[in-house]
Amino acid sequence: MVVEALRCNSTVSGASKEQGSTGCEVPSHARLESDPVDEQAIIARCLAGEGRAYAVLVERHKVLVHDLVSRMLGDSVEAEDIAQDAFVKAYLSLRDFRGESRFSTWVCRIALNRCKDVLRKRGRAPWARSRREDGPEPAEVADDGETPVDSLERCEREAALHRALARLPVKYREVIVLRHIEGMEFHEIGRVLGIAVGAVKVRAFRAREMLRSLVQSEEAPR
Repeated sequence: MVVEALRCNSTVSGASKEQGSTGCEVPSHARLESDPVDEQAIIARCLAGEGRAYAVLVERHKVLVHDLVSRMLGDSVEAEDIAQDAFVKAYLSLRDFRGESRFSTWVCRIALNRCKDVLRKRGRAPWARSRREDGPEPAEVADDGETPVDSLERCEREAALHRALARLPVKYREVIVLRHIEGMEFHEIGRVLGIAVGAVKVRAFRAREMLRSLVQSEEAPR
């Protein structure tokens, strides 16, 4: 139930709203897969000096990267800057891209490393507050036939879920985000994180158990 709620969260990032996203998990074939030959051709054009060609890659993957960063940091505004930094760094490092994985995998790895830098600098500072943490206003996303009380309870559950996600250690949070929110396959996650598929599966299992426990503690009466 915990990961199902994460997959189809009613809150959406600013970038997702612009793209008409519902906030639900997007199938990996729609979100991550692109024609490798096509991507290699675009990258070749960039390396040949056609800087505008890079905009195609940015447009193709900007929602994915922004959502990933926003979930990791809990701040959709800061995510804009970090996602932009990741694309700039990827562009400046294009000659180092070997094409052994998709461009999306590579730029996600860059973005995650930037997130870790930010989180290290925060140290013990609280997770940044955002609309995603507080949850949407009940009337903003109310389902047809949903009463105000039902809407409020749903928003409270979502807020507890995102507070729990924020409390996960980074190495477990990133697996939850990549697997259950961004919809990546285990082998893709392994490439992003630089670990074996088996290690990804073990980490994902532990992350789910930890998240479930944290959600229960968030929802417990105080």
